[in-house]
Amino acid sequence: MISAHSSDTGSGAGHPVGRLVVLEGMPGAGKTTLAAGLAAEGAAVLGEYITPAGATIPLSGHPGAGDGAAHNANWVGKASQAAAARRSVRAVYVDRDWLSALAYAYSIADKDGGQLMRERCAWAQDCLAAGRLLLADTYVIFHVTAAASLRRRASVLQDDHPWSHPGPLGRLRYFYTWPAQVVSGAHPGLGAALLAPAWHRVPGTGGTQSRLRLLRELGTGQ
Repeated sequence: MISAHSSDTGSGAGHPVGRLVVLEGMPGAGKTTLAAGLAAEGAAVLGEYITPAGATIPLSGHPGAGDGAAHNANWVGKASQAAAARRSVRAVYVDRDWLSALAYAYSIADKDGGQLMRERCAWAQDCLAAGRLLLADTYVIFHVTAAASLRRRASVLQDDHPWSHPGPLGRLRYFYTWPAQVVSGAHPGLGAALLAPAWHRVPGTGGTQSRLRLLRELGTGQ
């Protein structure tokens, strides 16, 4: 759902591009609600999963947990749309990016010995080097406990998805405590790259308006 008021950011060589602000963190922490709130205000927003035209795909249309190719294609497609959008707006807000692919891999790393984590780190590094993925200017990490995540998503939990169970959610929460450090364990170069963005950690509780205000400020680089 890319829609934004025009700005004086400009486009083309020699002009600055808009800031890329990515909303990440625990499922059920309020990211999608906040993204919708920003879009309603006229901000440029990319939903969690999108069509080639930029429309947000509802939860029922998301690829299965094991369809890694579809997930990765979504992150690459979103990066392309974000790169285009930020040439004409002051900020683009993204509901999850490729960091989620690494987060998922880490959440099941106790089951596969970290194999998927290593594979996805190598994929992300290659795509970043080729310009097919983007590194955010700012990552905003929303935290809730595993128990709160399960409680908030009780009506949509799927037994075959790891994030419907406390163990993987506990690993996921650890990943989001300091992603760069966790990623460095599997891919030191990518972990070092993740030190470049600004990181903001926000509780998944509290007033919607105060969190929207924070996101608006981060979009201006404050």
